[in-house]
Amino acid sequence: MLMLAIEQNTDISKLTTLRVKASAEFFAAPVNLEELVALFKEIKQKNWSWNILGAGSNTLLSSRPLKGIMISTNKLDFVTKLGETQYEVGAGLRMPKFCALMTRDSLAGTEFMEGIPGSVGGGIVMNAGAHGAEISDILVSVKLLNLASLELEERTKNDLDFAYRSSNINSQTHLLVSAVFDLKADDKDAIRARVQTNNKARTTRQPIKSFTCGCTFKNPQAGYGAGQLIDDLGIKGHRVGDFVISNLHGNFFENHGEGTSSEFCELMKFVQAKAQSEKGMSLKPEVKPMGDFSKEELEIWS
Repeated sequence: MLMLAIEQNTDISKLTTLRVKASAEFFAAPVNLEELVALFKEIKQKNWSWNILGAGSNTLLSSRPLKGIMISTNKLDFVTKLGETQYEVGAGLRMPKFCALMTRDSLAGTEFMEGIPGSVGGGIVMNAGAHGAEISDILVSVKLLNLASLELEERTKNDLDFAYRSSNINSQTHLLVSAVFDLKADDKDAIRARVQTNNKARTTRQPIKSFTCGCTFKNPQAGYGAGQLIDDLGIKGHRVGDFVISNLHGNFFENHGEGTSSEFCELMKFVQAKAQSEKGMSLKPEVKPMGDFSKEELEIWS
């Protein structure tokens, strides 16, 4: 019998860093593998559709009511020490917290995570990175729940086909439960200095106090960032509804009120069209859509 509480008709707007208006027919936040398996047995029995959400950065929820159940991994945030430099980490652990814990233990490798508003699970799925480092650099293996068999599967880093901001993990067939990382012992003060440098770079160059999804677009080419391209186009400050292209960093779209997914999509299309017509460059979104989008809106990701 499932003991996990399942909420109905839940406002999930605050579950993403973008704070886009959104709601779900059902919602649940399992705290361990046992609850997760029991939940998916219930889902199969009731034939519900599902979506999986971590910290909610890099995600654009549809403002159309989400059918089925939204599953949050936020409570899967455990940390287990396996050896001197190895840790198993739950998918829901926030990357900045992981960085803080490893810094405390004088272990290097997570400094790039400072300030990234995402979870470890989401970071692995998209191979998150910053400051010349990526999460795949320190990853050893992952545990995935096969959503068809409800069996736990282990895959090594080499099994995941990591590339720039991507992996082969399919959230419709597998749910990332935890990951093992291998770090390097280092001087704590040296680690803290790198963390502080990364923090300063982020706080001075990005609108961290605004509601954003993080970077909206992938960099169009090596050495030329999407933010620089948008700056060169002269369109910072352009607004659609409650979404505004940040004046601090052009690759961040700020929610200045109760922005909807349709407004965000319209702003993305505007930027893509400008980049293509004035620079001959194709901008591909880094943000991922979740929920019900129109055919026209989905063309943004094609």
